[in-house]
Amino acid sequence: MKLSRLYCNKPALFKPIIFNEGLNVVLARVRFPKDPEKLSHCLGKSLLIDVIDFGLLCGLNSNSKHFLKTQFERFQDFVFYLEVRTPLNTFITVKRSVSEPTKASFKRHAEPNQDFTELPNEEWDHTRVAFKKARLLMDGYLGLTAIKPWNYRKGITYFLRSQKDYQDVFQLAKFGHGQHLEWKPYLAHTVGLDGGLLINKYKADAKIEKYTDEQRELQSGVTVRPADFEKLKASIAVKRDEVDGKVSAIDSFDFHSQEIALTSEIADQIETEISELNTQVYNAKHDLAQIERGLQDEVHFDLEDVQRVFAESSLTFPDQLARDYADLVEFNRRILTERRQHLQERALALRGEIARLDQTNEQLSSRRRVLLQVLGGTDSLKKYKDLQRELDSDRACLALMEEKERRLAAIIALNEDLRQARAEREELTGKIESMVLEARDQVPRYQAISLHFSRIIKDVLRRTALFYVKQNGEGNLDFIAEFTDSATEAPTEEHRGNTFKQVLCIAFDLAVLTAYADEAFFHFVYHDGGLEQKQSKMRLALLQVIRTTCAQHHIQYILSTLDEDLPTADDTTGLCPKPEEIILELDDSGDAGRLFKGGRF
Repeated sequence: MKLSRLYCNKPALFKPIIFNEGLNVVLARVRFPKDPEKLSHCLGKSLLIDVIDFGLLCGLNSNSKHFLKTQFERFQDFVFYLEVRTPLNTFITVKRSVSEPTKASFKRHAEPNQDFTELPNEEWDHTRVAFKKARLLMDGYLGLTAIKPWNYRKGITYFLRSQKDYQDVFQLAKFGHGQHLEWKPYLAHTVGLDGGLLINKYKADAKIEKYTDEQRELQSGVTVRPADFEKLKASIAVKRDEVDGKVSAIDSFDFHSQEIALTSEIADQIETEISELNTQVYNAKHDLAQIERGLQDEVHFDLEDVQRVFAESSLTFPDQLARDYADLVEFNRRILTERRQHLQERALALRGEIARLDQTNEQLSSRRRVLLQVLGGTDSLKKYKDLQRELDSDRACLALMEEKERRLAAIIALNEDLRQARAEREELTGKIESMVLEARDQVPRYQAISLHFSRIIKDVLRRTALFYVKQNGEGNLDFIAEFTDSATEAPTEEHRGNTFKQVLCIAFDLAVLTAYADEAFFHFVYHDGGLEQKQSKMRLALLQVIRTTCAQHHIQYILSTLDEDLPTADDTTGLCPKPEEIILELDDSGDAGRLFKGGRF
């Protein structure tokens, strides 16, 4: 698999890029070194990796920091086209728009350097394919059988190394916070080892962790241990027998009919009568209170006071009016007297009725107390209720014991699962150990990658460096790339420096590509940087290794660099890039010199 062409629907803003078979250089020139406003940074040479990865169907989820996601408003009208050479020397063009990144279209063709920006939808082989299916189609078109059972996306980032991917030779930035299961089995397979062994080992580790957590959670709810399981079962049998005995004892009592009759009498008769009597007493007392307030009424009219008021006002009070008032007062007094007599008679009758109702109510209440005593006060009934309380307590205790039994049974079952998982882990650990021991002598691909890696480091840095795998304390694999002292073979700390670590990454990628040169695998690599912060002779040595590797093993190498990092002054053998090898030239002159001509991103 190699890259062939990258373009978009806006060529005035993004210049089409045609990739060479061998060396490809993305060159950023510093034309105004003394102008503080003109910088060689932010020109877009690092963004090109992201554009290529977009064409290779990288994911753009909600957490993605891909610039086409974060700068969506500026790029939503862009549609990118990536032309790729397959291992069968045919070509596949992938069309993907920024506005609809979950869809992709595909076009197969025999000749390179096509332009399908105006191609109608009906002429594409597959149009607007959903994302997951699009990746499956892409995987089928590429046919990278050497990395099966993984798809092409698993390893693509090893050959699209951005600046953040130089921090570790093997664990790329995208795997930085992930589990080792996500990348170590694939890498083991890549270097010729059995990645399936690692997958199964990690799964066994995960099962053990899961069973242990479940066992700890179950054990937290019980105070007994699995060793006491049989003792608990015996205790449950005894407690269950006690419960059955008390159930039988309770069943021998026959209070059913009596309780129903007494309960019915209390509920249906006495309670109803008491309720009705209480209502009658309330009404009678209310009427009596009204009558007693009425008996307090008097006729308050003094004729002499009225005559005195008239006299003081020098007004004549007619004799006839005086006689009329006197007659009216006498009439009201007679009415009040008759009313008071009637109210007194009614009050007497109500007091008698209230007394009678209170007596009847007391009799009913007494009857109710007697019945309740009969219902709950006999010795047999007391024994019955005591047994019932004991039975409830025993049943609750039995339920608790049975829950402990269930948890202990689950713990014991998990113990068996743990034994099997641990046995499986031990077996896999042994197989991994044997695989590591045999790798150096019996795995040709592992041998080839290790030797190519050491040779590249020796050619570039004049140092001894080793690539190897070892089994760690957990029984899994660690991948090691380190410098060693040639005399003592002891590891040095040179790999901790950014410059040397960067060379380790480049050497490993080239070693892997070299080992797969004749197989259906990736045959390109993009290194963002690699020449910076190095001595001139080291840069020339690296360029020599790159050119030799590309020529001998037909590898496509893409390098992004600043022109100031090219050792042109010391290049006497033509190792620096030639004009035809510069596939994209950027500069600090302004928007026209950027990857996207519309401005800085």
